[in-house]
Amino acid sequence: MTIPMKPLSTKLLIFRRFDLILLVILLHLVTLMFCRSILIDSLLYTVDLEYGYVKETDLREPVIDYVYEDFLYVVTAHHLYKIDPSEPISVDKIPLPLRFNYLLLKHREIMLIATGEIIILDRENLAYKSGIGIEQGDYRPMVKDQSFAAASGMNHIYLINDVGNRSNIRILNLTSGRIVKKISIERVLSFQFDSIGKTFIGLDTKNNLLVYDLAMNQRKKISLAFDAQAWSNHPDGFLVCSGQGTFLLSRTGRLIDFQPIPAKYDHRGSLFWTNDVIVELDETVLRTQDWSRNDKSIVRLFSTYDSNHDIGTDAQSNLYLMNRDPLNVSRLAKSRTQLKEATPRLAGVDSLWYLQIGAFYNPVNALRRHDELQRNGIPVVIDSTDLYRIKFGGFTDKLTALDVTEKMNLEGWLVYEHKMLTSGTEEFYAGSDRYCIRDGVVKKE
Repeated sequence: MTIPMKPLSTKLLIFRRFDLILLVILLHLVTLMFCRSILIDSLLYTVDLEYGYVKETDLREPVIDYVYEDFLYVVTAHHLYKIDPSEPISVDKIPLPLRFNYLLLKHREIMLIATGEIIILDRENLAYKSGIGIEQGDYRPMVKDQSFAAASGMNHIYLINDVGNRSNIRILNLTSGRIVKKISIERVLSFQFDSIGKTFIGLDTKNNLLVYDLAMNQRKKISLAFDAQAWSNHPDGFLVCSGQGTFLLSRTGRLIDFQPIPAKYDHRGSLFWTNDVIVELDETVLRTQDWSRNDKSIVRLFSTYDSNHDIGTDAQSNLYLMNRDPLNVSRLAKSRTQLKEATPRLAGVDSLWYLQIGAFYNPVNALRRHDELQRNGIPVVIDSTDLYRIKFGGFTDKLTALDVTEKMNLEGWLVYEHKMLTSGTEEFYAGSDRYCIRDGVVKKE
């Protein structure tokens, strides 16, 4: 007897697909828990905490800035990479037409900060979205994680630059490009954001701890009676390191406790080190929990997602796994690997890749540049939806767009937009390869 099988309902298939997506996300998060990425010069080190080994990958370009969240986003002098470091594999990358000094992630967007300009990219496919002009200066993010702004309903970015003995702070509205507020204060060594109090806390060069609200109004100033080198938030106030030792201060600046452990380089959580020793403090009572000789000459520490481990480096960039309970240091073995590249996804039916070569307020200037490119055999179009934008494309995949525009020595931003309809057929050459644009789509002949 044959029992007829009922077809799976569309709702059940959607649920199964949703379960599969959740599984992929869960596996990626588990990978992140056991892997830590460290970038030194042009080298990417992927540390597997579970098995205790390191993959060394040469990006062949000095790293300028990077952020590790869902993926590892890396800015070099010429490229922006989106890397899955567990492989490691380059999930995506784009060329950069100018040098950027800082990288910032905000929700679904990537912000690249250059002298005088902020470029906003789509976080999913690295496509260009918009650009904002800012005043000249080496502006950097005031704090690296600025997700608090979106959580507070603000589409703002907080920037800071140092000129002489002053720090200039700007709050910029990313929607309008307008400066919301600007202040100049005594030069600040570092800022941190306190998510509980929703305040910025900074240490200036005059040994003052400063507290500001989200509107950058000063709420508190604590003058320290010692030379501070570094500090961090503590449940009872502030943990401040100096050449004399480590101080635990209340929120009003009252001394709660002190340990004569001078941290020469830095501190990471409850782990401190000098040229001679590495000390783990119980932050609750500020007492020594464990210690070890610094016979590996550790000069820098990196935190991990695992509270039982840290990663240290010496002056020669050798990596060490620092285990707690008990505290001991062991050198990590390295294996060299090459950065793989993922197969690009084809564009959708309605959207294609274009190179935006320029954007103009004045239509006369746009037409002049358009005609110049056309005379050089580059079939560009003018898109006047807002500004007069000169575009070249469309390509069904990003790698072809990158390859063709590189061979043609064209610079600009890759944008992923709705297909632009064009009439007739236009031909052009990229190196020795002949292409045509037919029905708005670039095809190799």
